[in-house]
Amino acid sequence: MIKKFYQNRIAMMFSAPMTLAAFAVFLVAFAMNSSKGKPWMRIVLIILGIVLAVLMFFYYKNKISTSLALKKIRDIDEYLQGGAVDTSFILEDRMLAGKGFQVSEKKTSGITSMNVYEKGRKTIVALDGSEGPFEITAMGMEEAQRLCAFLKRKNPDMTSNIEPKGNGTLEELGAGAEIRTS
Repeated sequence: MIKKFYQNRIAMMFSAPMTLAAFAVFLVAFAMNSSKGKPWMRIVLIILGIVLAVLMFFYYKNKISTSLALKKIRDIDEYLQGGAVDTSFILEDRMLAGKGFQVSEKKTSGITSMNVYEKGRKTIVALDGSEGPFEITAMGMEEAQRLCAFLKRKNPDMTSNIEPKGNGTLEELGAGAEIRTS
């Protein structure tokens, strides 16, 4: 289920641009084949073909790199019992840290600092600890504050630029919620 979440997320992000590019290639090729075909349409068709090829390259690159990253994770279905922060899944001792199309497994202990900043409409959580710096995204400042409370409970000496909110339990991050698979 977790693997499908990340794979489907990539498919959703690329489906519209790839479909539009393929449709544009079809329209230009159809127009070229008709009696109104102009010589400059060949250049447009080549450019659209290149755009479609680039989109497909990045789609498959992200899909393969995500699959390889997820294969390294032990007991990945255990994350269904944990909490979630945007595209990251959290258990008591470890987390699947997701930002953009990248995902990696990190420990929840040993985190020394947490800095939250907003970049456009996204809330970015920058974490630093024994495994080095990494970033995850949050759906908003309130979700970042609940994550801060959880990480403060696990790492009492952790510094943060925001105030924690809540008791720091996984339930506050959505653990125990019913997941329907149909």
